[in-house]
Amino acid sequence: MNKSLAKAISVLFHPAIYPIVGIFLILRHLPYHYSHRVVVLSIAMVFVGTYLIPVLISLLLFRLRLISSLMMENAKDRRWPYAFGAISFIFTAHFIYQAELASEAYLFLFGSALVILLHLLLLSFLKPSAHMAGIGGFLALLMAVSAKYALNVLPFIVLLFLLAGIIGSARLALDAHTPRELWMGFISGLVIVFSTIYFI
Repeated sequence: MNKSLAKAISVLFHPAIYPIVGIFLILRHLPYHYSHRVVVLSIAMVFVGTYLIPVLISLLLFRLRLISSLMMENAKDRRWPYAFGAISFIFTAHFIYQAELASEAYLFLFGSALVILLHLLLLSFLKPSAHMAGIGGFLALLMAVSAKYALNVLPFIVLLFLLAGIIGSARLALDAHTPRELWMGFISGLVIVFSTIYFI
């Protein structure tokens, strides 16, 4: 895979998209009935809590020279953004819980926060792939709701596995991670998010 294509794939399937898409799918396609206004406000809340706030914090950390690059290519640069990101995810999950929305919605966000915290703890040893954790967590969401509600989404699950392979190949082509870090990211996202949604 050439690097231009790999970069495009990495941008298109950035891990920040999955919480927003995941919450939309939960509120619109599971057997719940929410008004259009509730769905829009919920997605806006998730956008602010899981994307906008982490981005603004990262920009602030960069301005304060607490991180050397917004790309966070080395593990050290990821520590503060991950810590604040996990906190923001937890608060967002709490707000979704307080709004009495679908349990899968706040559990998906809480599980994602647990993945971020695990990656934070592992940064001293390796740099788990956030891209692979994102697609792994999204796949876990689909698998968990499929199991809970007996939904036939096997074709989508297969497509997501294929997509995970493409994303992993792109990250390797960019020399962003080792194969071990890709697997660590994918498995942590898949196992933790699935367990959080299905068993809690």
